[in-house]
Amino acid sequence: MSVVKRKRRVGLLSSGRQDWGILRSTAVELASSDSVDLRVLVGGMGCSERFGRNDRVMAHEGFPPHERLEWMIDGSTAHDDAGRALASVGDALVRQQLDALLLVGDRYETLAAAMAATLLRVPIVHLHGGEETEGAFDNAIRNAITKLSHLHLASHVAYAERIIAMGEDPKTVHVVGAPGLDNLHRNDLATRQELEEVLGLRLDAPLVVVTVHPATLAATPGADVEAACGAMDAVDATYVVTLPNADPGNEAVREKLKSAVAAPKRVAVGALGERRYWGLLRIADAMLGNSSSGLIEAPALHLPVVNVGDRQKGRLRSAAVIDVAPDKDCVVAALRQALAPGFRARIRTEPAPFGDGHAGKAVAAALARWTPPQPPVKRATPLVLS
Repeated sequence: MSVVKRKRRVGLLSSGRQDWGILRSTAVELASSDSVDLRVLVGGMGCSERFGRNDRVMAHEGFPPHERLEWMIDGSTAHDDAGRALASVGDALVRQQLDALLLVGDRYETLAAAMAATLLRVPIVHLHGGEETEGAFDNAIRNAITKLSHLHLASHVAYAERIIAMGEDPKTVHVVGAPGLDNLHRNDLATRQELEEVLGLRLDAPLVVVTVHPATLAATPGADVEAACGAMDAVDATYVVTLPNADPGNEAVREKLKSAVAAPKRVAVGALGERRYWGLLRIADAMLGNSSSGLIEAPALHLPVVNVGDRQKGRLRSAAVIDVAPDKDCVVAALRQALAPGFRARIRTEPAPFGDGHAGKAVAAALARWTPPQPPVKRATPLVLS
């Protein structure tokens, strides 16, 4: 009599717009897997009206969440949210009885989820470890998640080497590329006409996408957004501003950006969703701000990027990225350089540093080959005594 092998139950956690675009292609691959029973969990910003209700986007794209974890409360602080996330994710892990939990990135609620999984002996798979962002506390959070994780899926060989240097077993570290780039191959990206209808604005060239988040470790936290808004006033263009996520200090950044879009040819939006966001990047002429999207996604489209301040300091860069201090005059000069036709022509032959847009398949393949350790014991790093 043949024995039917039980599928491995893998949970995928999204806490908002910042990670569903990264996780989507992997979810597509795992949904059709013969060896994985995918369980989708969404919480925090992903269940918040203010931040775009990404759970609705996920459901529309064929992934209605198995668990909706509404740990955010109006007026709550980051540490409030992190505490509630730990409890909410822990309860969901008990209900779902997972064999592994897939996490991405470096947000505080993601660390809380990793802590919950650790306490419940659920092995952790981590995407985008080994990266460096000196200007935000995300850096320390990312490294903490790495040390709690059991399978490491890095976006670049340099990041994989850093994970190994942190003492992780090389056999558990794999280079898969950046899964967010897989959106390049979608056949449903929004057109210019659709975007104009949704945004209520003619997207005339030059078109600049602006994304500024709080620089949580900056000496002057508001400098990045002040400089970016000053450049918007000085350089004539059409500006589409995406408002920041729920990091500490986001209220001040959000209000400054909302004030800045009172001028003509500007609009602000809380969340576009990946289909519209990538459609916007595809027709844009430049990106301005301090988001990781400017260093990971934009170069795959050969889109010029003005990266303001130190929030992303330490990440690998392509020639598409112009780094500039958070000073209005410096940002103005950099934005004019980015919009110059010759600059984009020079970067068109630059290869995308984070893969070819098929990372989801690589992630699914790595999961298929992997046996989650149970109990989830990690190999000790050998000590060499001098």
